[in-house]
Amino acid sequence: MTVFGRDMRDDKMRILSVDLAHTSYQNLGIILLEETRGGFIAQSICAEELSLVGPPLPQVLAKSLLEACKRFSSRILILDGPQAWKCPDNGLVHSRVCERLLNTPGKTGLPGTAKPANYLPFIAFSITVFQELMALGFQLWSGDMASLLAIESFPLSAWRQLGLRPLPAKSKATMGHLQQAAGDLSKMFPLKVPVGLSHDQLQALVASLAGVPLALGRKAGYSVSGMMPSVVGGIWREGFIVNPTKAALIC
Repeated sequence: MTVFGRDMRDDKMRILSVDLAHTSYQNLGIILLEETRGGFIAQSICAEELSLVGPPLPQVLAKSLLEACKRFSSRILILDGPQAWKCPDNGLVHSRVCERLLNTPGKTGLPGTAKPANYLPFIAFSITVFQELMALGFQLWSGDMASLLAIESFPLSAWRQLGLRPLPAKSKATMGHLQQAAGDLSKMFPLKVPVGLSHDQLQALVASLAGVPLALGRKAGYSVSGMMPSVVGGIWREGFIVNPTKAALIC
């Protein structure tokens, strides 16, 4: 039996977090955050372990992530990517409320639009993944717990929320940057970080920390930015981005 990510057979909480990519499954960053005695441990998972091969397809990825959640007894799935399109009456011209508040580089507009335009393929892919997850039984987070939750993250804001230096862009990140980021997380939290995590995996890891207080219903451990997800004109709009705080792993 599992309740909100905690496996009642061994009483361990598990959170699955994914740094999304639409060009290749190899560019996914997949982390399983698992509760251990006195803390947590991060485990990296490669795409092949989830039988993800070939060109990325939203339906295939969603089904694979559902199976992974079942396999690892995780009821919370965290994804770095937009969950829905802009609401037409949110008061903004080009973006969702959460993106404006957190100053995301890519802005999700009305259906089929994005700013800058080169973000559109990724944004459309991410939104479709969320839609496929909902078709499989996941719910978007709206303040209440559910048996399967799909939660949007934005790792850059997660680092900032924790008071840590964000990772540089992937193309500019050095091994030193990655080692510093891993060390910062290990110093701040009772968290064992494997050696050699990639840029994508570290982004997934910092986002995963918000899943713990969410699972426990402890509001001090996470912050929320955005607008309630809703259906407007038959299309899902807006949604919340959830970030960890410094109290994230205090159980």
